[in-house]
Amino acid sequence: MNPIYAQIAKKLPSPIYKLLAQFYMDQNFPRHLFIETTATCNLSCSYCPREKIRQDMDFELFRKIINEASKYGTRSFSLHLFGEPLLYPRILDAIRYIKETNKRHVVLVTTNGTKINEFAEELIALKIDQVFWTWRTEATFNESTLETLRKWGRFRVRFIKEITPEDQYKKWSKWPNLETRSLHNYGGDIETWKFGETRSRAQPSKWEFRWPCYHLWFAPAISWNGNILICCSDPHQKEVIGKFPQMSIHNAWTSEKFKSIRDSHLKGKYAGICAKCDVWKEYPDVFFKWQKTKSA
Repeated sequence: MNPIYAQIAKKLPSPIYKLLAQFYMDQNFPRHLFIETTATCNLSCSYCPREKIRQDMDFELFRKIINEASKYGTRSFSLHLFGEPLLYPRILDAIRYIKETNKRHVVLVTTNGTKINEFAEELIALKIDQVFWTWRTEATFNESTLETLRKWGRFRVRFIKEITPEDQYKKWSKWPNLETRSLHNYGGDIETWKFGETRSRAQPSKWEFRWPCYHLWFAPAISWNGNILICCSDPHQKEVIGKFPQMSIHNAWTSEKFKSIRDSHLKGKYAGICAKCDVWKEYPDVFFKWQKTKSA
């Protein structure tokens, strides 16, 4: 489920949301792919779990990912993991290639905003579907850029509760596209309490209070080097299913390894990177009680 649809779906009554989500699942190929076009970043955020890496995805590798995905119909793509996507030397070519391959493909970018003045008009011209800006003090916008983005309507300002100063909520209060999230722990790699977390992120003591993570049924990730990961919250590539293109995304998605991780979640058993991760809280439960088994 791509983030745009998820935001809409979360407002629906739980049973309807679950039915729609399960109808949307595709057992042959993920509906959404996180693609790390670049691991390079120009900031050093205190809550980022990733060490500094200056690596870009080979563009031919990127093309092969899109080509395989397109065989399975319309899909959505987030062109980021832990790098700043607008630092990818071929970011515009990447967006253009996706749209030329299938004009109904959905393209999303999450950015720190430091390059928006440079790219805003080109991103709009390429008909990118959504740009998410995670608020950072380092990002400053020209008045002309702000006016362009406001009229466009697909520039979403995202606040992280534990990071965003109070005065910024007031400053951006009239922006037409806003959201607020809590900081998550990236597979247990950071201790969110150090940042003054605004809600309890502790792991539940009973299975009834934790649900299977949506990433395993909708949205895996591919790192800059082609490693296929179970989700976008794996900064150190601990859960590698296979390496693309030696292993196709379809084969990874339908592999016994991926299936066993899904089965474990449905049984209330969380191991590896999932054991301490709390990103599952960002999305509602998509399964009914009868589909899950309590952990022994």
